Formats: sequence, structure tokens, C-alpha cells
Amino acid sequence: MTKLMQLEVITPDKSLLVRKDISYVLAETVVGGVGILANHAPLIATLAEGPLKYQDEKGTLHFVYVEGGFMEVGSNKVTILSVDAQDSADIDVEKNKRRLEAAKNLLTNLEPTTDIVAVAKRLKCAKARLKTAELASANH
Repeated sequence: MTKLMQLEVITPDKSLLVRKDISYVLAETVVGGVGILANHAPLIATLAEGPLKYQDEKGTLHFVYVEGGFMEVGSNKVTILSVDAQDSADIDVEKNKRRLEAAKNLLTNLEPTTDIVAVAKRLKCAKARLKTAELASANH
């Protein structure tokens, strides 16, 4: 029997996900990917913008876009706290392709008033959403 753990993904606006049948979580931290299995040692990590991959007890892979934040692991539970999170099925691919191109154009044609940090963040988030949607479609 596979050992299971709980996974929660929480944003300021909502509790996106609460599941108790998770066998594996892979999160993108600011220093690289971290895989979590049941009964993992306590851990706190800073998350990067990117896909959060998790596997349920049936072996089905699921993907959620996470816009940075923090991950806490302890007591057989993984808690993700993020500014924004979105299930891969809810990601509008065309909208994010347009966001990506708009951000690239702004960075290519800089104006004196361009907020480079904000535009770079939009670029990173659009890329991460597209990567999440791509991984989800490749695994279904």
C-alpha cells in the first residue's frame, strides 16, 4: 500500500486544493526542484514561479501553476502558500501566449518609464503558466 500525505494549496483569495490522497509532490523552489514523499522530514522552502506536480494514490499526475510563495512540509502534510495559483485545466494558453509576447515586446522596446522588474515578473509568470499547461497536456 502506498503511503499517502495531505496537500493544500492556498492563496489569499482561496483554498485552491485540499487533498489527503497524495503520494508525491514536486515543487519548484528558488534553488531547484524538490520532491516530497509521505513522512518527509520537516522543511520550509521558498517557491519559484512554476508548475507544482503531484501524484494521487491511483498514480494520476496533476499540475497546478504556483506564483512563487512558500512550501511547508511537516506532520505528513505539504502546505503551499502562494500569491496566486491555478489548476492546469483553468490556464488560458492563448491569453498567456499574448502576455508572453507583450512582455517580450516591452523588454525589447524599453521606454524610460518601463518598470523592468514588473515586466520581467509578467514574463516569468506567463512562461510558468504555459509550462504548467504543457506538462499537463503531455501527461494526459
